[in-house]
Amino acid sequence: MGRDKAALPVGPERLLQRVVRRVRPYAAEVRVVARSGDEYPWADAPVMADLYPDRGPLGGIATALRYARTPFLAAVACDMPFVSGPLLEHLTAHLAAHPDDDIALPRDEHDIQPLHAVYRVKRARPAFAAALAQPRASIRAAFRGLRVRLFPANALAAFDPARAFWNVNTPDDYHALLAELGLPPGDAPAAKEMSP
Repeated sequence: MGRDKAALPVGPERLLQRVVRRVRPYAAEVRVVARSGDEYPWADAPVMADLYPDRGPLGGIATALRYARTPFLAAVACDMPFVSGPLLEHLTAHLAAHPDDDIALPRDEHDIQPLHAVYRVKRARPAFAAALAQPRASIRAAFRGLRVRLFPANALAAFDPARAFWNVNTPDDYHALLAELGLPPGDAPAAKEMSP
């Protein structure tokens, strides 16, 4: 995108603040993993430095798992403006009721959604650490050896998964978000500022 998506203005708040606000009523605690611990002082949640800053979502989730103080961890991306707290609550309830499952992982028509999923901390923590020992491992490598319960989009219809999984990856996505929320396009940075 060429610009920090977390800081994009969305009306009176920034995109990351919107995500935090939508998740907070459904979580015992909300924390943000960022490149450094002093990034996003406006985040409305404690910010933890990513212990593996060059490893993408694998490193971000591994960092969150390392510091988690609850049995389950809901991982969400900062660029999902319609993240669904009720969906995360549903996935957490599944893991609580099914002690053999380690990850409650939604899947839409495009792919899995590991950044709108819930992880059993006790077993996911070592699996993610082991995956990080492989230099080029992706997030899927962390799933090996874990029991993953896939939730296809049609099984999650009550939670409007297409909307929940929608993310802001391009300037067009950002402009579409503002239009969806009835916000003036003047809040959007120029496309040249967000060049992919």
